[in-house]
Amino acid sequence: MQHIPKLFAPDNAIVTGESTLADLPGIPLSFGHAYMTLLVCISGSAYFTLNFKDHVVRPNDVLVLAEDTIALLKRRSRCFRVYFCLMPKSFAAEVAYQLPNPLFMFLHDHPHCVPAAKDKPLIAMWLKQMQDITQHCPTYQRIMLRNQLQNFFLKIAEQMPGGQSGSREFSRKEMFSWRFWELVGKHCTRHRGVKFYADALSITPFYLSQLTKEFFNHTPKELIDRQLTLEIKALLSYSNLAIGQIAYKLHFADASYLCRYFKRQTGLSLSCYRQDGEAGNK
Repeated sequence: MQHIPKLFAPDNAIVTGESTLADLPGIPLSFGHAYMTLLVCISGSAYFTLNFKDHVVRPNDVLVLAEDTIALLKRRSRCFRVYFCLMPKSFAAEVAYQLPNPLFMFLHDHPHCVPAAKDKPLIAMWLKQMQDITQHCPTYQRIMLRNQLQNFFLKIAEQMPGGQSGSREFSRKEMFSWRFWELVGKHCTRHRGVKFYADALSITPFYLSQLTKEFFNHTPKELIDRQLTLEIKALLSYSNLAIGQIAYKLHFADASYLCRYFKRQTGLSLSCYRQDGEAGNK
């Protein structure tokens, strides 16, 4: 295939495949509704500009592109080919759920990852596993892809250069933003109001909103709700707790309130989510 398809599918769709990107040199890359795009070079080479910095991409190199990454393919060799995985927001959030915060900072600054020579065979095996899952595993495909991608990113996290996430000084705004995200991960099940986090950072809710819109493209409340929704999904998927017990564990007033909250965030009822393959396809 020559083109990466645009993600016009529903929000929970994941699109994978291979492409030559043959018609894209000189054109800013656009991946439709993908929230995050993973590209792995299979063959050939290409010159990319990522956030205005030039990169030479060779076989087994990895590009991790967020929705706000400015990516331009400048030129490519005739045999250039990539594997792509286009992730919608809901799925990207599930993948990121258990990943360490320093990894996000690293990938933000280093969207082009070059593997060590000893790891190149591992990437080839990983690609084969991804292809096998998408072609032959329809029942549990979503959860298997999520696990594969989490392992892939955790491998990058394991091999980040020592102190890399702190190799440059972060601005005051950046530090506030990442600190907020850490607090959300620790406290979202008990504290769902923006004021709690603003107070913890000793800033105003308005300033916090400005920061998260600048660095995460979302309001603080949207980020809190997204993380809490992932916590609910995890309990629905991996525990046998009754709905009332989940409500109690996550500090909701009652099961009814939890049901309304989850329905508002996902468009699904708690029972439907749990029943549909233990949420494996949600």
